[in-house]
Amino acid sequence: MPSSSSSSSHLVLVLWLSVIFPSFFFQTNARNCLSWGFGEKAPGGQRDLQISVSGDDSIAMEKTVCALYESSESAAGSCTEEEEEGECSLAAQKPIDVGLVVTADGNSYECFNGETSEPLSTVARVDLGCNTRWRFLTYDVWPIGSVIIAGSTAEGYNFGVCRCPVKDKNYEIGRLYLAGPKMGGCGCKQGSGKEEKVLIGEYEYLQADEGKGHLFQDVASNSNAEVAMSDKDLYPALQKLIADHLSEEDRSTLERITDTQVSVLEEDLMKQDPSFLRKIFSHERYIPHPTLNNKGLHLLRCLLAEKIADSRRRQRGYHKHPDYETFMRDGILAKNFSELSSEDIQGIMAMVSGFDINELPPIRWVDRPVKHLAGDAQYQMHVDTFHAAYKIWIYMNETTVDQGPLNFVRGSHRNTPGKLEWVMLSSQKTKLRGTS
Repeated sequence: MPSSSSSSSHLVLVLWLSVIFPSFFFQTNARNCLSWGFGEKAPGGQRDLQISVSGDDSIAMEKTVCALYESSESAAGSCTEEEEEGECSLAAQKPIDVGLVVTADGNSYECFNGETSEPLSTVARVDLGCNTRWRFLTYDVWPIGSVIIAGSTAEGYNFGVCRCPVKDKNYEIGRLYLAGPKMGGCGCKQGSGKEEKVLIGEYEYLQADEGKGHLFQDVASNSNAEVAMSDKDLYPALQKLIADHLSEEDRSTLERITDTQVSVLEEDLMKQDPSFLRKIFSHERYIPHPTLNNKGLHLLRCLLAEKIADSRRRQRGYHKHPDYETFMRDGILAKNFSELSSEDIQGIMAMVSGFDINELPPIRWVDRPVKHLAGDAQYQMHVDTFHAAYKIWIYMNETTVDQGPLNFVRGSHRNTPGKLEWVMLSSQKTKLRGTS
């Protein structure tokens, strides 16, 4: 396959791929999936969050994740008696760190983070209604998906929950930094009394989603915020998106590939439960429904995401940007960093993402060494997800093919008929490399 990897010093590349700017984690959608509660037993609909650790005798055991506060007394005092009997959300005070529950003596428990401990106040509980999982992170990507906000450091930086590998599938608990100088790293105090070590790869982080995200509300900016849409409003909303954004050519292409009229697929979608339609609006990469995917559901989501993003860029005037045509054609831009001002970079970021300038994060470059991992799926040519997403970075030195730079097929970001045929086969779970 052709490659767009470039070899130039201090080269800025903006790619239609992967995750948008590092400071934009999908945090809001998972906020109800993790709570901090009191009591020895989790209430109905929840379970304690536990990880496997090695005991003093090297025998693996499950330990419960807990929270540390600036003042454990004020943490306990912020809850009512009724909440103490079940769950306390501690809305008035966020945890500043996470640890594991340990036995202080025969009758009491403490929360220990590998360095310090305090009397146990709250433990982590996950909602059984959420799709909660641990995701392994390689060195060449940032945490993506719906990252759960677990608390805020003493310096005011939000963090999630991560776990650092120790040995034999045992872990230490840590903080996934979502902002600040350690952003994107997992900080664990590995071993009793040791200082925090921040990993930038080879760790797992906790992510979840509630199925309430509305991708098409602002697909260009990858918004994953909840929207106030009733069940009955989902149906006309989907119909309007199809009517407004699918051209006759799009419909003809879908019908040729799937051998199904778009109107037939639309009728079948209108018969689905509201919970299923919410999945269509969400960031869920793939909806496993063989019948509807054979009729073109996955292709429909791909096309709608692309067409809505295109429309939003034009509405905001980004089609007038000097790099717009190149980026839309190739899916990648290569610019000389020494010739770009901060305003130039912001303009590029706005154009490729669809954000308004005032919505963009401050520009901060992070040195991120990449370590080879055997069996890393990132080495295979693949499609990250069904909608547009972006990456921006700098090659600090001359980069050659021998160094294994990123490979990208120019123009592969667009849903051409040929790509849609391949995506159709992928969505039917044929033996193809890459994922859709």
